[in-house]
Amino acid sequence: MRALVICHEEAAAPAVIGRLLVERGVDVTQHVVLRADGSPPDTAFPALDGFDLVLSFGSFANAYDESVRAWVDPEVALIRTALERDLPFVGVCFGGQLLAEALGGRVERAPVTEIGAVRIEVADAVADAVPAGPWFTWHEDRVVLPDDVEVLGRTDVAVQLFRRGRAVGLQFHPEAEHDLIAGWAAMGPDHLPDGLTTDELLGSWKVSEEQAHENCARLVDWLVETHVPRP
Repeated sequence: MRALVICHEEAAAPAVIGRLLVERGVDVTQHVVLRADGSPPDTAFPALDGFDLVLSFGSFANAYDESVRAWVDPEVALIRTALERDLPFVGVCFGGQLLAEALGGRVERAPVTEIGAVRIEVADAVADAVPAGPWFTWHEDRVVLPDDVEVLGRTDVAVQLFRRGRAVGLQFHPEAEHDLIAGWAAMGPDHLPDGLTTDELLGSWKVSEEQAHENCARLVDWLVETHVPRP
C-alpha cells in the first residue's frame, strides 16, 4: 500500500499517524507545501496514480484567507480529483477543512478556539471503532457541511468527524504528541488563547497522551481497513 502525505508546514508532521502507517507496512511519500526556508509554496503534488491513500494534515493558515488561496486552491483541486477517482482521502484539521470545501461545504470562524484534550460525541455507526476520546484538538475554525455528508462525531463547538464515501475529515489531531504540540506552540504562540501557557497546555495533555495514542492506533486501523479497498 502506498500513501501520499501532504504537510502544509514542516512542523505539521504526520507524527503518530505516520509511524502507525509505516508499522502497518504502508509506503509513505511526504509532500511539504510551505518550506521553513521561505521558498515559494510547492503545489506540484505527486501524481495520484499508484497511491492507495492520500492524507492531508494541519496548518496555521485559515482556508478562507485570500492570501493563502494561491496554494490552497491547487490542493482543493487535488482533493476533488481524488474524490472523482474514489481514492481514499483523510483530511486532518486544516486538511479536513479543505476536504469540506471540496465536498461543497465551507469553512468559518468557530465561536472559540478549541484546544487541548477533548472527548467527542461519536455516532453509533462508528462507536465500536472510533473511541470518544481523549483526542487532542487545536483549531479556531470549523466546517459547515452539505446535507449529503455523514457527520460521525462532534463537540459543542464543531463537527469533528465526517465522511462521504471513502473520504474522511477530522477536525481533531489524532497524530498529536508532546514534541509536535510543543513545536506548534513555539511556531504560533499568538494562536494560544489568552491566559493559556505552553507549559499548562503540555502539562494537561500529558495526562491524556498515552490513551490518545492507543485511540489513534484504533482510528488508523478503522481508516485503512474500512476505507482502503483491498486488491
